[in-house]
Amino acid sequence: MTTAPMTETRAFTLPSATTVWHLFIGGCAGLGFWEAFSAVPTAMVAGFPLQPPELVKSLFFNLFGLTISNVLAHAIHYVTGFLFYPIGYWGVTRMIKSFGMPADGWIWGVATYFIALGVMAPLAGQFFLLRDVPLLSLMSLIGHMIYGWIAALVFELMEKHPA
Repeated sequence: MTTAPMTETRAFTLPSATTVWHLFIGGCAGLGFWEAFSAVPTAMVAGFPLQPPELVKSLFFNLFGLTISNVLAHAIHYVTGFLFYPIGYWGVTRMIKSFGMPADGWIWGVATYFIALGVMAPLAGQFFLLRDVPLLSLMSLIGHMIYGWIAALVFELMEKHPA
């Protein structure tokens, strides 16, 4: 008698309200770091700060011919960092075999960098990974990696030790 090898499968489930809250808190922590990092150290190293809302505005104009306000561009960036990226992290790390923390956080941070500068920047009419401003691209990579690590760390700690 032979037996089939065991394979790991994970069923798709939606996150609970508590999990979404934990993702949101992790996203807030990561984005709080990102905002400070993108303004101060990035400006010191690259000569000017990262400005994600400007990327959002360019994206809307380039794709749809729409001029959106600074307030709306900031809101889209914040919702992405507070909620959409964290939900993406949760989905990826819950649906496939992952490396565990802290690697998952660093890897997700790199993924958010490629989403922002490898996908969205070219759609907004900018160079792939901002290759025309390499120091800005490098600072964005570092900032996204730390963002991903902080967001994932806070989320995973809250999931492990709910209050």
